[in-house]
Amino acid sequence: MSKIDIFAVMMLKQWRLSRGYTLSEAAGLLAIENARTYQRYEEGENRPDAPIVERILATTSGEVTLDDMHALRIQWLRANKPEIAGAALEAAE
Repeated sequence: MSKIDIFAVMMLKQWRLSRGYTLSEAAGLLAIENARTYQRYEEGENRPDAPIVERILATTSGEVTLDDMHALRIQWLRANKPEIAGAALEAAE
């Protein structure tokens, strides 16, 4: 994994930690009811829908980008569901 990959993967979590927010506090800022749901977005396990993406972009003042969230999701899929990641990447080529 390159340094760029690590940066992209950690972006949402880095943003939260750099501001000293707990998972619950970050979830509250984004109007996400459950801290575990937020954590799944942060880890790339789940992908946020469009309204949540817009709230992430606004709340982080663009420090966390759509590209960051996409890279995080792809990395999570490669690690946890390689059959899905492989099919998705092949379709994109």
